[in-house]
Amino acid sequence: MAQSENDAELAKHFYTNGEYGKSLAIYQKLYNSLNGNDLYFSEYYTTLLKLKKYDEAEKIINKKIKNNFKYGVDLGQLYLEKGETDKANKTFENVISKTPAVEFTITDIANSFYGIANFEFAIKTFLNGRRLLKDDNAFTYELINLYRYKKLKEPLTYEVVNLVENEASFLANAKNTISRAYESTEDYETLKSILFKKIQKNPQNINFINLLAWVFLQQKQYDLALVQLIALDRRLNDTGGSVYNFATILVENKAFETAEKAFNYLLNKPKNSPYYIASRIGILKCKNIQIINTPLNNENIKSLGSDYEKLLDEYGKNNQTIFALRDLANLEAFYLDNEERAIELLELSLNLPNVKLSDLAEIKLDLAHIYTLNNQPWDAALLYGQVEKSFEGDVLGQEAKFKNAKLSFYNGDFNWAKAQLDVLKASTSQLIANDALDLSLLIQDNLNSDSSGQALKMYAKADLLLFKNQYDIALLTLDSIGKLYPQTDLADDILMLKAQTYNKQKQYELAKENFLNLIANYSYSIWADDALFNLAVLEEEFLNDSTNAKIHFEKLINDYPGSLYVIEARKRFRNLRGDVL
Repeated sequence: MAQSENDAELAKHFYTNGEYGKSLAIYQKLYNSLNGNDLYFSEYYTTLLKLKKYDEAEKIINKKIKNNFKYGVDLGQLYLEKGETDKANKTFENVISKTPAVEFTITDIANSFYGIANFEFAIKTFLNGRRLLKDDNAFTYELINLYRYKKLKEPLTYEVVNLVENEASFLANAKNTISRAYESTEDYETLKSILFKKIQKNPQNINFINLLAWVFLQQKQYDLALVQLIALDRRLNDTGGSVYNFATILVENKAFETAEKAFNYLLNKPKNSPYYIASRIGILKCKNIQIINTPLNNENIKSLGSDYEKLLDEYGKNNQTIFALRDLANLEAFYLDNEERAIELLELSLNLPNVKLSDLAEIKLDLAHIYTLNNQPWDAALLYGQVEKSFEGDVLGQEAKFKNAKLSFYNGDFNWAKAQLDVLKASTSQLIANDALDLSLLIQDNLNSDSSGQALKMYAKADLLLFKNQYDIALLTLDSIGKLYPQTDLADDILMLKAQTYNKQKQYELAKENFLNLIANYSYSIWADDALFNLAVLEEEFLNDSTNAKIHFEKLINDYPGSLYVIEARKRFRNLRGDVL
C-alpha cells in the first residue's frame, strides 16, 4: 500500500510537469493492480486522452460502461476529443435516457457533465430529472446557477420567478442573481412581462409585487415602483415601512416628485402611525434640497423656514423633531444670515430629554460649524473636542477631529492642523481619510516652498469664506494670491477652490472651465481625480452633457484607478452607457 502511494505521488508529479508518457506507465500499473477499480481510473483515463491514445482509452471505458452506464459521459468526452461531435452527442443522450428516477443518480450524472464543462447536457440532465421525478420544482437552484453561467437569461428568469412564487426568503437572492445576470433594459422587460402574467393569475402573491417594484426601481421608473409598493402596503395592511424606505431612496436619487407622493401617501395614514412625523420631515427635506440646489431665492428659503416652524409648533421641540430643528438651524445660519437664531435652536436641542447620544454629537457638530461661521473658533474647537472624546474611534469622533484640524487650518496654525490630519489618514472612514490626506499634502507641499506660509494663509482665508457662503470675497481673495505671490505652488489648489465656489453659486460653465484647466495643466495634482469626478457629475446632472460626462468618468477610471471616486464613477459610467441599470 505504501509503495502504491509513493507511485501515485510520482505519477502525479510527472503529470503536473507534462511528462504524460512517464505518468502513464505508473497509472496503468496502479489501475491494473486493482483490477479496474475506480481509484486510479480518472487519472489513467485522462492521461490516455492527453497522449491521444484513443483506442486504448475507448477499450477501458467500454469495460466500465458494462457495469455502470454513467461512464458514457467519459466516452462522449473521448469522442469530442477525436472531433466526432455527433457521436459524442448521441452517447450523451443515451446516458440521459438510461438515467433512473433517482434524485441522487440524476445529480451525479449532471455533475459528471459539469465536471467536463458540458453545461448544456448538465441542464438537459436536470430537466429530464424533473420529468422522471414528476416535480417541476426539482433542481431549481442547480438550474439557476447553470443558466446564469451560460447567460441564458430567459430560462433563468422563469426559474427565479417560480422559486420566488413559493419562497419569500429567496427574494433577496433573486434580486442579487438577476442584477448580476442582466445586462440590458430588454432583460428587465422580459422579467416584467412574466411578473405581470403571474400577478394576473395569482394577485394575492405579495412576492411578485415586491419583485416587480424592485424591477421598476432598477429601471428608474419610480412612479410605477411606488404604485406596486403602495398596493403591497395596502394588501398587507402594513405600517408603511416599505414605502418610507423607498421614499428615502428616491430622495437620494433626486426623484423628489415621486418621493413627495410616497410621503403624502404615508401622511394619509393616522397621525399616530410610526412614519407620520418622519414623512412630514421627509417632504420638507425634499423641498430643502431642491431650494438649496437651485439659484438661491430668499422668498423660497423663508417659506421653507416657515414650514419648519409650523411643524415644530404642531409637534413641539422634542427628540422626534430633532432633524427639523437641525435643518431649520442650518437654514437660519447659512442662508438667512441669522446665526443667533440658529445657535438658539441648537442649544435648545442639546437640552431636550431622551435625545440619543449620536444625535447630541451631531447637534454639537452643527453648533460648532455655526460658531466657526460666527467667528467664534474657541467655542467651536471646544465642541469638536467634546465629540472627538465621546466618540473616540467612531466615525463621528473622526469627523470632529477633522473639522477641528480644518479650524486650525483656517486660523493659520498649519503645523498643528497637519499633525491632526496625519493621524486621520488611517481613519476607518475612507472619505475622512482621503480628505485628511489631501489637506495634509496641501499644507506640506506649500510650506516646503514657502516657509512663511503667507500665500497659504490667504488660501485658508478664501476656504473659510467659501464655507461661510461669501462667494464673491472668496473669489477675489483667490485671484489675489497669484498676483501677490506669483511663485506660489497653490495654482492647482486655487483652481479647485474656484471651481467649487462657482459650483456652489450655480455658475456651472465657470466651474467647468476651472475643472478643465486643472485637469489639463495639473494632471499630477492631488485634486486631479476630484476635478474629473466633479466635472463629470456636473456635466451629467446640470449641463445635460452625457457624452462628455462618460468621457470624464472613463478617464478617471483609467488614469486614477486608486481614486476614492472610482467605484461611483464606474457605476455612473455604466449607467450612462446603458449596460447596467
